Amino acid sequence: MVGYTDLQEDGLIDHFFCHHEHQGQGIGRHLMEHVLRVGELQGITRFYSEVSITARPFYEKFGFKVAKEQMVEIRGQKLRNFVMERLS
Repeated sequence: MVGYTDLQEDGLIDHFFCHHEHQGQGIGRHLMEHVLRVGELQGITRFYSEVSITARPFYEKFGFKVAKEQMVEIRGQKLRNFVMERLS
C-alpha cells in the first residue's frame, strides 16, 4: 500500500497518508483530488482536517486555510498542528 485517505460524512478528512518512499510521485495529489470530488458529489461544502506542520503546504496547494493552530499530546509528546479547512 502506498497511500490511503478517509472522508467522513461531515467533511473531515480523518486519515491521509502517502508512504514516504512514494511521495512526490502524484499519489497524494490523486488521493486529494479523489476525496474532494467524492465529497462534492455527496454535497459536502466544508472539508477539514488536523494537519501536521510538514503536511500544511500540501493542503495549502488545494486551497485549504488554517482555521486554528493547536497543541496536541500524543503518547506524552506535545506537538503543534493545524486545523485546516476548505470551503467549496
